[in-house]
Amino acid sequence: MILSIMVMMGLGMIALNSLQQQLSAGLALTSHQHRYAIAWENAASSLSWGISERWKLTAQTKWQCQALTSGILAVGSGRTCVRPSLREDVFVVRGEGRVSEGGEPVTIYQQVSAQIQADGSLIFFPLRQGWLDFCPEGDEQFCDD
Repeated sequence: MILSIMVMMGLGMIALNSLQQQLSAGLALTSHQHRYAIAWENAASSLSWGISERWKLTAQTKWQCQALTSGILAVGSGRTCVRPSLREDVFVVRGEGRVSEGGEPVTIYQQVSAQIQADGSLIFFPLRQGWLDFCPEGDEQFCDD
């Protein structure tokens, strides 16, 4: 009788242990997906903010970047970068979002046309079907910092 109770308790412990491992794995996955969703929203907010901002026209062909001001994002950080495209009269705007400092950024891109204002600043107009979640240029080095 005692032996059968010990076997039942052992089987119960094995079942509870496997259930606990399954729940821990599910919690880790959910946490990771939640952080990714926040980083994605930060990147989308950064991209939208960057397109609506005025940028200075420079002769440089490197990325010009601005961090989002505090108060725009509730959690994490965002940054917007602009660079002339390899195509004529087209610019590439990059939105980056992070959940924590040092974390891997989520990056999205928008191809835009620009209008030069009298004060030398640029106003952007998104191109139709110009939104991408990967670098829009054929050259891999183009989107690297």
